[in-house]
Amino acid sequence: MIALLMLLAAQYGSFHNFAIPFSLAILIMLISSLTLVPALLGLFGRVSFWPFIPHPTKKHKKENQFWNRVGKLATKHPIIVTVLALLILGGAALQTTNVAYTYDTLSTFPEDMPSREGFKLISDHYGAGYLAKVEVLAENPTDNLKQELQNIKGVQTVSFPEKSKENRNIVKYDIVLSMNPYSNEAMNLIPKIKKVGGEEATKAYVAGQTAAQYDSRAVTEHDEKVIIPLVIALISILLLTYLRSLTATLYLVLSVLISYASAIGLGWLILHHGFGVTAISGLIPLYAFVFIVALGEDYNIFMISSIWKNTKKWPLRKAVQEGVHQTGGVITSAGVILAATFLVLTTLPINLLVQFGLITAIGILLDTFLVRPLLVPAVTTLFGRWAFWPGKKYKTVSKD
Repeated sequence: MIALLMLLAAQYGSFHNFAIPFSLAILIMLISSLTLVPALLGLFGRVSFWPFIPHPTKKHKKENQFWNRVGKLATKHPIIVTVLALLILGGAALQTTNVAYTYDTLSTFPEDMPSREGFKLISDHYGAGYLAKVEVLAENPTDNLKQELQNIKGVQTVSFPEKSKENRNIVKYDIVLSMNPYSNEAMNLIPKIKKVGGEEATKAYVAGQTAAQYDSRAVTEHDEKVIIPLVIALISILLLTYLRSLTATLYLVLSVLISYASAIGLGWLILHHGFGVTAISGLIPLYAFVFIVALGEDYNIFMISSIWKNTKKWPLRKAVQEGVHQTGGVITSAGVILAATFLVLTTLPINLLVQFGLITAIGILLDTFLVRPLLVPAVTTLFGRWAFWPGKKYKTVSKD
């Protein structure tokens, strides 16, 4: 919830407006889980668990030993597990250097939509730039402005100047680009157009869909630079306050960051090589970051709390093993359900939602099956009592 609330710091409207509704939804679920669910369990009793009704007086079957074996693997061979996990995650994360981003709103819709079919017809018969012309409003322009705009590489045509009826000193030019006006190449022309306009007029303003997308990209990149560090800082403070360990806070935060980067990289591999996607939406990184990092830290806290609690009864290695054993099933169930929920978005016709759903689901699954049950326990084992530094447990916990 805190991570989502950080989106209130965003300048971009889509991010900013996303914060309150989803944060309220999480708050309502939190209140419900602390009040309504316990009340219903108390009302219905053991029937709530039908058909697997627990009976304290009966001898339970031995629990599934899968997660016990996973815990033993992570604690018995922590170096091997850590290296292999980091190689897998690091290899996927490296693919982020190949990711191409787009702010083309038209490309988010299916190719058979009438608007996209109309755009193709216009492109085929007139040129892609006719779909969304770039408008330049210039105050007291020189006679050379039209020609200077025409000389910009990527500009197909520039209209004759049209004077304003209210102010004859203001002139409008319509620019048709020789490329898709929603493409990154088109957006990269906006600074050049602004530069020429500023040199050949007292004041110049650039408008149109291409200019709007250029501004959207700039605002989105600004929001990423603000919100990502803010979320990391707040989550780190919460972890440090709860765990009283600077070491654990550091590697737990790093674990979700590498999960996030790996999800972006692996998602790109699947979308690009599997489905022929040439670029993913520029809005995806921040949306995916907030969900993957926040959910990853939830699982972190759940597991590490169990380990911290177990150190009261066992040495650290045994405490870690039991922590994986006790929480592995719950985290897996929650992760699979959540990932499946996000994967439902891949069935929708909107490409933005498909990309968001797939990448977020990948991040959750990496967290569920690799980071949480293997990497974090292995790293905790490697650090030994230093995992608790500088908290009180640092001086009292034994490794073996």
